[in-house]
Amino acid sequence: MDKIIFDNVFQYVVLAFEGIAALTAILFYRNYKHTVLKFLPWIFSYVFLNELFAKQVYYWFGNNILLYNVYNIIYYLYFYFVFWNVSRRTDFRNWIVASIAVYCTASIINPFISDFGTQTQLLAYILGACILIFCIILYYIELLSSSKILNIKRELLFWISVGLLLFYVGYIPIKLTRHYFTSSVDLYVTLLNVQRILIIIMNSCFIIGFVWTRRR
Repeated sequence: MDKIIFDNVFQYVVLAFEGIAALTAILFYRNYKHTVLKFLPWIFSYVFLNELFAKQVYYWFGNNILLYNVYNIIYYLYFYFVFWNVSRRTDFRNWIVASIAVYCTASIINPFISDFGTQTQLLAYILGACILIFCIILYYIELLSSSKILNIKRELLFWISVGLLLFYVGYIPIKLTRHYFTSSVDLYVTLLNVQRILIIIMNSCFIIGFVWTRRR
């Protein structure tokens, strides 16, 4: 019973952090409304509402994978666009465009391997996460050679990128382990809790970024 209570509380803590991230995105919108990040309130509100709706859909139908498969495509493509937009190096922008083409191809192929409505699109997800990490690394390379590095804690995209990087670097092995190797219930629960901690860390970075960012 204690484990059930802990699991329920942990779920709502994660949901609360996602809700706070969406709320701070709205409250501090004036600070970045003229930048490429101006759609973040919509994206983070979508994340929060998707989580709420996904819980109900799972309760009604026993499967909510379709919601997450659609969500992953929207989420990845948005952040690919962000990092492509902020890059000032032609070669980096070309690499990002090529990576987007690879991801879109994988997203088209994956449903022929796994049903899009009921199964995780593992190929597209893992490839998409790796491409996002690649985009973040390119962003950091440019950031290190710019004047923004002098006041980096005021850069919203820096905090967004840190949150994304920490989450996906930590979650990729969890995703693969859960898909291919998890047969123990205890191991599954442990990995789920680690995933939740990563989500909390990621959203904490987002929240810090919104609070600390300077007005543009």
